[in-house]
Amino acid sequence: MLTELFTPKKIGSCTIPNRLVVPAMVTNYCTEDGMITERYIRYMEEKAKGGFGLLITEDYAVEEHGKGYKYIPGLYRDDQIEGSRQLTDRIHQYPSKIFCQIYHPGRQSSPAVNGGVQPIAPSPTKCPLCMSLAREMSVDEIQEMVKNFGNAAGRAKQAGFDGVEVHAAHGYLISSFLSPLINKRTDEYGGCFDNRVRFLDEIYAAVRKAVGEDFPVTVRFSRNEFVMGGRTEAETYELVRHMEELGFDGIHVTNGIYQSPPLGQAIGPMFLDHGFNMDVAEQIRKMVSIPVIVTNRINDPHMADTIIKMGKADFIGMGRGSITDPYLPEKARAGKFDQIRYCV
Repeated sequence: MLTELFTPKKIGSCTIPNRLVVPAMVTNYCTEDGMITERYIRYMEEKAKGGFGLLITEDYAVEEHGKGYKYIPGLYRDDQIEGSRQLTDRIHQYPSKIFCQIYHPGRQSSPAVNGGVQPIAPSPTKCPLCMSLAREMSVDEIQEMVKNFGNAAGRAKQAGFDGVEVHAAHGYLISSFLSPLINKRTDEYGGCFDNRVRFLDEIYAAVRKAVGEDFPVTVRFSRNEFVMGGRTEAETYELVRHMEELGFDGIHVTNGIYQSPPLGQAIGPMFLDHGFNMDVAEQIRKMVSIPVIVTNRINDPHMADTIIKMGKADFIGMGRGSITDPYLPEKARAGKFDQIRYCV
């Protein structure tokens, strides 16, 4: 019996109708100039039809050359608002809520996908997967990027999204500032914890100023980078306390960066244990008073319900499960478990 999964819960001022979340997953269904397509809208709409409580879009670019994939959406221009408004209007035909994830890939990109521009990072390093040497950002560029995040968040609100998720995970730009492995700066944005979180602090302030106090702003971050010299769980617990103090309305727990070994992949392979992030999520939930979303290798509604019942998280992200069967929530609600197509 599912006792928790279909109960509503708030993230900030937004009431999510149930605890099942579709986390951000890149589709490459949009146009090269960041415009929303009907294909992408229908892809997202199917999950709303299927009954997922919260949909989080794939990562929206906050500036023209800030893409890790060629055909992702953007909100770096005003003319991109209308397409996203069509998306949110379509989703709001159903009980589901939809948050816009905003990001910059940092060094995890290449000129081939971001308009021929060299990737940027806190320090001149190379992602072992993408293999493009990133150049170090100047302080002026950092401050301009902070404005870009704030402007994108403001456009997301104009487009009718119910909230914004700041992507500070998986080795992308914000994540790389947090990481002692990638951030080798010696100025006010590098070194000690207070300096490495400064970029995130300033982005949060810009986003909050753009959307107002009553608009949900969540953050996604990697609880462990699983690479020598990277962020570990010891600092994670310090970081989540800091995130709550900043004012984030929710914390989305994932793990890894592009160069992590399989154990630390953001997209956990099938040989990893089910729900392998849930114990760290539980520790985080004990430390903060804001909702916690946990993802990775949770593909069964009974498992999801049990994780919530155990107090390990408030919301359950089912990414690939939502692709395999976008109607999983409605089938589970009706007790038709034998009709669910489970992700393997």
